[in-house]
Amino acid sequence: MRIISGRYRHRLIKEVPSDATRETKDRVKESIFNSLHNQLTQATVLDLFAGSGSLGLEALSRGAGHIDFVDQSELARQTINTNSKMLDVFDNVTIHKMDAMTFLQSTTTIYDVILLDPPYDVNIIDDIIAFIATHKRLSSQGTIVALYGKKTSLNVGEYGIIDVKKKTIGITNVSFMKWSDAA
Repeated sequence: MRIISGRYRHRLIKEVPSDATRETKDRVKESIFNSLHNQLTQATVLDLFAGSGSLGLEALSRGAGHIDFVDQSELARQTINTNSKMLDVFDNVTIHKMDAMTFLQSTTTIYDVILLDPPYDVNIIDDIIAFIATHKRLSSQGTIVALYGKKTSLNVGEYGIIDVKKKTIGITNVSFMKWSDAA
């Protein structure tokens, strides 16, 4: 696996050594970050269900200022730690070993970009977006990027966050969401 673009372009990073983690394909990452490119300069980014950290590290490579990585797996935490050290970005990341909702309940940080890439068989994105909206964890011009299975649908509009763009790439849906008054 590699970083696609930016400062760390073509640098290899390690995958989580577990079948429980699904790595995001390069063409999905490329599509996400081509859409986000203007929003990443010095952005504060949250990478929930971080796995190897590939999405957050890609954001950092493209100019983000700080990444909070969240994953409940010890193997994922170790992999993110290794990848951060390999890229020499450890000062720009914080790794949290806990589940997504526990982290959201414990933080008061307001994020510019929130990356959600849970396992496709876990139906939690609507609950997470509802929590983010009701507790104002997304900046006024911020973006949530959610990756989920092709056969899954989201129901997020009632909390003031709307789906402004959706792409289907292979078996993955990618939704870009913003506050309804910022769209």
